[in-house]
Amino acid sequence: MLYRFPVGSTVAVFISYAHDDEQHRAAVREFAASLRAQGIDADIDSWADTDRRDWQAWATEHILSADFVLVVASKVYREMGDGLGPADRHRGVQAEAALLRDLLSDDRGKWTKKILPVILPGHRIDEIPLFLQPNNVDRYDVSSPAGMEYLLRTLTRQPEHVRPPLGPPVVLPPRSGPGAVPVGRSPQWRRLARPATVLWVPDLFANRYRPQRATVELHLAPVEDGDRLRIRRLQQLADDLAGRGRAQGLFTHAQALDTGFSDELAWACSREGEAGLAVHRDGQRSCWFGLPARSIGSVLDENDLTGRLAKILGLLLRVDVPLPRDLAPALGLDHAMFVYLGRVDDPQPSSIGLHRRDRVRLDPEDALTVADLRSSAHDIADELVARLVHRLRS
Repeated sequence: MLYRFPVGSTVAVFISYAHDDEQHRAAVREFAASLRAQGIDADIDSWADTDRRDWQAWATEHILSADFVLVVASKVYREMGDGLGPADRHRGVQAEAALLRDLLSDDRGKWTKKILPVILPGHRIDEIPLFLQPNNVDRYDVSSPAGMEYLLRTLTRQPEHVRPPLGPPVVLPPRSGPGAVPVGRSPQWRRLARPATVLWVPDLFANRYRPQRATVELHLAPVEDGDRLRIRRLQQLADDLAGRGRAQGLFTHAQALDTGFSDELAWACSREGEAGLAVHRDGQRSCWFGLPARSIGSVLDENDLTGRLAKILGLLLRVDVPLPRDLAPALGLDHAMFVYLGRVDDPQPSSIGLHRRDRVRLDPEDALTVADLRSSAHDIADELVARLVHRLRS
């Protein structure tokens, strides 16, 4: 059975093998045909036209021009490739193996990546020539679908697991000295004479994003007017926000994102708008995401939400724009009429019905220092969630 996979650009492959017997030659032809069926431009001597030719020159040309050379393991290839067989037999594979050894000697780094030993069904690792280091370098046993996939991923440069982007450096406040927060000190909530100005998601995007399930909004609004961000900086921030959101798990690595900027805002959002990050020119930092969904409505798990908000507070503070001394947090919940209070893993949470209003918002009425937001993110998130749940119940 052929293993199917998405094919990108064409990959040229030359198959080097020994003519052990007709059964082995047939198995190599079948293997080469399987590669071609997968979009790999594989070539072997059996498919050359019938013109008289210099076979050593033909093999040399194909080896040097191919993207990869597949060496098919067999008893004869091991003997001849390592110079252990009689010099008057299998001269074709002797010449090919001698060229491969010379290429490896000339540029081992380049040709180790290009020469791939392959083990067909019925053959063993000890049939790989020693000059290909069968025990210390990758080999490709294609006798199983998993082994064939491993080879195809190598040929097409499609790794099975992709390294995630590097997240921002962790910020750990000092335990002593300037900027340290005394151990055991609670965050200081300073009541503002009037709430700070905050732009909620519908304000930021003029109702462009309207998630269809319960969505939490967290904003950090500057308390005092400061320098406005320049448009060039907003332009640079769009991709930065996308990378930070993926690293934090706000977006999955496979999720398509809408990233962009205007003269007022930089953003990175999922295409459906159910999750996003934004930075306003006035310094407001914003994040929104959906609550876990039920068959009907969504569930608000206080512990789960507290943990998520604590991480997002850290994420927002690490966005690379100047920080004021104080910020005022604002928390909101849209589509709140069918929100259930309970644990995420509880199949029967208790219902909180809000039949007259579908939106709950906690305005930014208290200021917190950046030092407190960094050192006491969990305590601050816990207080915000408690206030939100109290408002839901009232």
